[in-house]
Amino acid sequence: MICVKKFLLIVWRVICDVKHEADIQKNPRYRLNRVSAELIRNVHSIEKGLSIKNPRLGYGVRKILEMFRLAEEYMSLTDDKTLLFFVEDSLHEYLDFHRNAGYTNKELEDIAVRLDKLNKKTGSHEGVYGGTVICRKEDTDFDIRQISRLFDTRHSIRSFSGEVVPEERIRRAIAMAQRAPSACNRQAVRVYSIKACDYVKLAGNMEGIGGFAQDADRFLLITGIESAYRAGERMQFAVSASMFAAYLSLALHALGIGACAVQRSLYENDEFAAFREKYGIQNDEQVVIMLAVGMVKDEVKVPLSSRLDIDTIYRNLNG
Repeated sequence: MICVKKFLLIVWRVICDVKHEADIQKNPRYRLNRVSAELIRNVHSIEKGLSIKNPRLGYGVRKILEMFRLAEEYMSLTDDKTLLFFVEDSLHEYLDFHRNAGYTNKELEDIAVRLDKLNKKTGSHEGVYGGTVICRKEDTDFDIRQISRLFDTRHSIRSFSGEVVPEERIRRAIAMAQRAPSACNRQAVRVYSIKACDYVKLAGNMEGIGGFAQDADRFLLITGIESAYRAGERMQFAVSASMFAAYLSLALHALGIGACAVQRSLYENDEFAAFREKYGIQNDEQVVIMLAVGMVKDEVKVPLSSRLDIDTIYRNLNG
């Protein structure tokens, strides 16, 4: 009987998941997210082409034309110009690359004209939002002892000093974590901060937190935006959000903030539905990981959490 119940639960979850995915892909409420993600995806494709050793002259025209179409739709959906700057700066470098190579054709001339029209609509902007940068070998010249110490001393902290975590430190840690890689640079991750006591009141008993919820200063809820990914990229939202969370854990540790990841099911439940409704979080965002955070004590006891031997988890397939 237990096995039948488990099977029916799995079937029910699959049905709900399929219906949810269909809604995410078609619902007009999430159109801006989809357009933004596709715009970034195409920009990143042009940037990758510019960064390879010998870019093919005239590459990417079809994607650039799609970028202009998406840019028009993007402008109809929002007044924010940020992603348009991504487009402009990447295409300026793209055209400069071809001019320096002495290469031109009708398609490139048309791109230049359309880019000029887009520039006139957006106006000038400070900083550089697209294209390539030079990564130098000297940029990897770190004090490996300090880097190793950062990694080796990070532990899941479940007992905190009781001090309030300064907001500016949280923001700095999140800014550092934004350097985490994401699929085609879509950055489809969001972070929500809420006082631990407020979240516990709303969510009630949280599975996996082990009774230390009230000791934390706040929770950081890390979500992945499902509508930023195509139908064939299922669960990529969880991959990018997880990588971001790993970076964020190290950034918090470097700033003297203790953190512990709280696992949760990726399936919707009543508690999170209530939280989503109360704080206006869109239905196409799914909480992947929660971090309980607080200021660290002078000393705190933590689990040893021994790691498996490197030979257990690593195998060189080339011998």
